[in-house]
Amino acid sequence: MQVLHVCSEMFPLLKTGGLADVIGALPAAQIADGVDARVLLPAFPDIRRGVTDAQVVSRRDTFAGHITLLFGHYNGVGIT
Repeated sequence: MQVLHVCSEMFPLLKTGGLADVIGALPAAQIADGVDARVLLPAFPDIRRGVTDAQVVSRRDTFAGHITLLFGHYNGVGIT
């Protein structure tokens, strides 16, 4: 099974509410159970500082402007 969690925060990288706690723990637990779980987060400065191995995967022009898609890891979880 593949699961992509899409959210705006992940503990301990960035926390403003309870969602960060869930996304900080749930993907790692799913990975431990054999699920291919990843997290899609915006590249806020606090998040970028925590994902130290981020590499550019793609660059796109969209209706909202130019975007760069990065991929890295934090605590064993794939972060896009």
